[in-house]
Amino acid sequence: MVRLFVLAVAAGFMLFGWMALSSARELRDRQATIDELESTDEGRLEPGGEATISGPVSVVEPASPERTGPESNGTDSAALWAWRHRRKDGSGNGSQWRTVDGELAVGEFTVDHGWDRVHVDAAPLSAKVDDPFDSSQSFLDEPETDVYLGELDPINRFLERHGFADEGGIVSDVEVTFSVGRKTTMPDKYQATVVRDGDEVIVHGELIETADGYVLRGTDETPLSIAAGDIQNQEEQLRSEVRMRKAVSGVLFGLGVLVAILGVL
Repeated sequence: MVRLFVLAVAAGFMLFGWMALSSARELRDRQATIDELESTDEGRLEPGGEATISGPVSVVEPASPERTGPESNGTDSAALWAWRHRRKDGSGNGSQWRTVDGELAVGEFTVDHGWDRVHVDAAPLSAKVDDPFDSSQSFLDEPETDVYLGELDPINRFLERHGFADEGGIVSDVEVTFSVGRKTTMPDKYQATVVRDGDEVIVHGELIETADGYVLRGTDETPLSIAAGDIQNQEEQLRSEVRMRKAVSGVLFGLGVLVAILGVL
């Protein structure tokens, strides 16, 4: 009976190790995509294949997001409007932020790539996006807008002001106020990034030529992907996260093997 329990514990360690390794592989795929985005085609564009373009955005038809947040200045010049609604849920192991709603609203826009103006067919990017900041096709860095949808209590206001209790803070996973079940007293958040007219973007997809000029689109073989903000910083964050999850996976697998050996002996 004891041996079966020990082997079950070993299997649990290995299961969590496999989950950590799977998540590392997913992040590695995101890193590969952002590597492609960094390899911008500097020469003349050649339609009929993959292409990566970069340059300032020109908005033709602005995006129309379902939610614009409490501090919005309007949507008149938005090529892309990425937003998410975050909530801090409590559990037996502390608490963490999770996305309860989100959207990547896409307008009609072009990108000035050198001497060429390329129309970007980005509408498919908005389909089935639960969290635009954790999508395999959009790389928008950290949200530019980060506001609470309610008032902080005094303790969490102090921690937030000193950079401890926000999502990147030292005690970001610790809820210091009262919680009942999975609910905490921390108010929800609205986070967003808006790519406006004139902002720089990098887009990868399939380039075709139409009667109206160049069009960059996504296909099954070459999904459209787009990036804005500090690309190198995003890539480095992904690299660090991949390394950390691989290390965690290795430790868990090692513990699983060790416990299994002890259980057999």
